Amino acid sequence: MVSDGFWTETGQLVRAVGRAMGVTFKNLLRRPITVRYPTVKRVYPDRFRGLLALTYDPQTGEENCIGCRLCEYICPPTVIKVEMLKAEKRNFAKSFTLELYACEFCELCVQVCPTDAIIMMKSFDLATADRRELLLDKDRLHALGLQFDPSWATGNRLRDMQAPPKPAKAPAHAPEPVSAEQSSPDRRAPEAASAAQTSPDRRAPEPTSAEQSSPDRRASEAASAAQTSPDRRAPEPGEGAPTAKSE
Repeated sequence: MVSDGFWTETGQLVRAVGRAMGVTFKNLLRRPITVRYPTVKRVYPDRFRGLLALTYDPQTGEENCIGCRLCEYICPPTVIKVEMLKAEKRNFAKSFTLELYACEFCELCVQVCPTDAIIMMKSFDLATADRRELLLDKDRLHALGLQFDPSWATGNRLRDMQAPPKPAKAPAHAPEPVSAEQSSPDRRAPEAASAAQTSPDRRAPEPTSAEQSSPDRRASEAASAAQTSPDRRAPEPGEGAPTAKSE
């Protein structure tokens, strides 16, 4: 007896084959999209990362590379070797070698170049069976720069694109009128402070040192008057007028 699992798996297999054959029959009548390389060349986008090359200055015809070695320092697989040649007006690259067979095409060397000396091209047509032909020197890198179309990316363009946006400037407008209360300083506080510092204290004056050191004159005068003045009260009996018994 056939189990239910067999029919379930058979149904899944038939549906999978039907979907695959449906895609095949759908594309059977379509026109081919294969590019017949190399007779027909594909159009590459502007940001295509292809072969690396060195450039010349179009105005002076001199090499743009100044031998600063920034591309050598930033290269992750360390496939770039540069030797600087110092001159009076500017520096040059005495030697420039690039191991294209180990390049990652990360575009970091293009991004850090201050003079746009190294760029990427819109081509990859450098296939070979010998690895030694992929060790590019300075002359061959310059020849590649003249042979193929350059890509959009340059060092200055990439840095400008990745820089943070600058704040927008505020539109110029007429200044708003300022009232007298806002423009004039608060005169009450400084006047009160100056009056407290400059005006004399109008409170009762403190006793001077002479008044504090002298004795109380009122107490001394009262004591001397009590001692010197005669007693004007009525005399006690027996002290003054004669009584009846004495007569």
